[in-house]
Amino acid sequence: MATSPLPTAPQIEADLVRQQMRTIRRDLGENVEDLVVQAERLMDWRYYVRRNPWTSISIAAFLGYFLVPGRTVVFPTDDTALSKLAERIPVTVQPPPEKKTSLLGSLLSLGVNAAGKAALAFAGQQVGKFIGDQAAQMTQPQPQEVQRG
Repeated sequence: MATSPLPTAPQIEADLVRQQMRTIRRDLGENVEDLVVQAERLMDWRYYVRRNPWTSISIAAFLGYFLVPGRTVVFPTDDTALSKLAERIPVTVQPPPEKKTSLLGSLLSLGVNAAGKAALAFAGQQVGKFIGDQAAQMTQPQPQEVQRG
């Protein structure tokens, strides 16, 4: 009578690794699908209007107030009306005041501008790193315990 050989420890371990890889591949596909759905939802303006209707209305009113041009005032442009207007308004032409900049003021301005640009670049890097870490955490599958026995 032929007996089937019993699996060895490396074979059992290899089977467990294969099972874990199948599970990871399946979960990864689901995670990618979830990520795509979430990205599509976040890019849809209707999602924000549904979640925050009063904020959306406020932003629309604010933009409408500042983007819609006011009523235009039409002045008469014939020669007689313009000459009467020119007679009533005294016109004096003055040269613009000269700006006096010192070397210290120029260096201080240069330093403040350089520091501002550096701070903005650093903040951008930190935000990018944070977003990348969050995306990596969302796409990494959670480890599952394998029961042996």
